[in-house]
Amino acid sequence: MASPLLSLKNIHKTIGQAQILSDISLSLDEGEILFLLGASGCGKTSLLRIIAGFDSADSGSMSIRDRVIFDEKEYTPPQNRHLGYVLQEGVLFPHLTVYRNIAYGLGNGKGRAPADRARVQEVMELTDISELADRMPHEISGGQQQRVALARALAPRPSILLLDEPFSALDEHLRSQIRSDVIDILRRSGAAAIIVTHDRREAFSSADRVGLMHDGHLVQIDTPRNIYRRPLTPSIAQFVNDHSLLLPACLRDTRCCAQCCLATHVPVDIQAGQSSATSKGLDGQLLIRADQLLPTSAKRSDALFTAQVKRIEFHGDHSKVDLLSSGTPISLTISNDCDTFQVGDMIGLKMLGKGIFYQQE
Repeated sequence: MASPLLSLKNIHKTIGQAQILSDISLSLDEGEILFLLGASGCGKTSLLRIIAGFDSADSGSMSIRDRVIFDEKEYTPPQNRHLGYVLQEGVLFPHLTVYRNIAYGLGNGKGRAPADRARVQEVMELTDISELADRMPHEISGGQQQRVALARALAPRPSILLLDEPFSALDEHLRSQIRSDVIDILRRSGAAAIIVTHDRREAFSSADRVGLMHDGHLVQIDTPRNIYRRPLTPSIAQFVNDHSLLLPACLRDTRCCAQCCLATHVPVDIQAGQSSATSKGLDGQLLIRADQLLPTSAKRSDALFTAQVKRIEFHGDHSKVDLLSSGTPISLTISNDCDTFQVGDMIGLKMLGKGIFYQQE
């Protein structure tokens, strides 16, 4: 197996009495796009700045292609790490044209040498901004400015691109398109990237892997699909899916079924890694994702439990349905219309797959 492009091991950082980062270890492969996801203040940007060299870790190590960048003995300054950095708002030089902003990434900002001119033209074509070469930053849109910032970061062919909330300053109607364009540019350039975000949809739709951070800890790192479907802890489950059900439960028997307030036999996988034979009677929490529940007739044998329809909101291509079952509110998004039931009806809910049982700590 090839060595990772980037390796971080046991990174710690404190500021005063505050623990900013605690024992962070992760790797990044060639061409991989990793999103660091978490709420504001969880340590995402601090970790990015340590990778870039703008801040230093209290302890731990970092290497790029087996070259030590820092550890207890070595320290490589930012300018020698060969990394690209894109800030939240691009931060272009207002007195330089687009062309010279990009050329600045090559060193002297002139872009007059044949090789430099060729590279600037190459990244402008890659980012689809060739026609903007002679314009000033104030003459182009926010999305175009972000493309220029990306082109400037790509120009010196960095081994890794670091992007700190690169889309959050854009208008909402532009954000999705610019994000899609930037991810496509990164894919075509072959660059590996670490992107900081607090937007779950952004991370899940674009990342190869997601590193989920909370209070300075890297609590889970995996593919978007695995983090969504198999969150390691109940708190992660609540963060990645607002509408999931997380209920007190108990394992009933050795067949991996749990009992909760909604149903007596819910098929589950046991997250704690215990065998079902030794887990009978164990108290804990049961996770059922909202997208696992499908409406059906309350009389059907495959209905896991019943619920009363409290509200239906029609949104065109989907409907939002609020339900109540045994005092538990449930919110579902249904892709088709809801002509088969009305507010006040009792309906059945069947479940796709299994829930996840978390042992009580």
